[in-house]
Amino acid sequence: MASYFNLTLDTTAPSGLTLSINDGALYATSTAVKLTVGLSDEVTTGYQMKIWGIDGVDEEASASWETFAKTKSVNLTSGDGLKTVHIKVRDDVGNETEEVSDDITLNTAVPVVTITGPDKTKISKVEGFNKSKITFTCDVDFAEYKVCVVPQTSSTQDAGTVIPTTAGSINTSGSDGSYPKTTPIEVTITGTDLETASSGDSVKIVKVFVKTAAGIWSVA
Repeated sequence: MASYFNLTLDTTAPSGLTLSINDGALYATSTAVKLTVGLSDEVTTGYQMKIWGIDGVDEEASASWETFAKTKSVNLTSGDGLKTVHIKVRDDVGNETEEVSDDITLNTAVPVVTITGPDKTKISKVEGFNKSKITFTCDVDFAEYKVCVVPQTSSTQDAGTVIPTTAGSINTSGSDGSYPKTTPIEVTITGTDLETASSGDSVKIVKVFVKTAAGIWSVA
């Protein structure tokens, strides 16, 4: 029988801990997000992690250790604004990393568009009778917009056809990335471009859609 045994001493915490929310996105439009966890350690058998700053777990003291995973789906705390998620990892003998965190801004608010006009409710393709103008504003800053002919008043942005500008229409779409809510945008629609978007004589339903920097389109 052996008169000795081996005993490994390990006092080194896991290294290279990283955390990313939704692959590093700046914004989330839903409280449901994906966490991606990175470690330099090649072998993570027996490792555990502790996550807080999420729905139901506000502080580290209320977080529980769970089996380490490279990805995990969680829910952020409710309410729009900046969210910070924290994580720690420990190895199979309890050596803990320092806390690591990542931020993301939750923005679930749907932008609201207000239209003034049109100055003419009926147009043709005859010069002098072929243009209608509106202005619109939004209750929040936005990054993109489009003016579309849609099949019904309840239509969403993916159901319509953008009115082109090939025949003189102005400002029927834009993607500059930064449109202040306080600055009205004036749109001109010509009869020819309106017909291109929706052929045939009839009453056309025209809607303005805006998209925030968080990627949320207006609906109403």
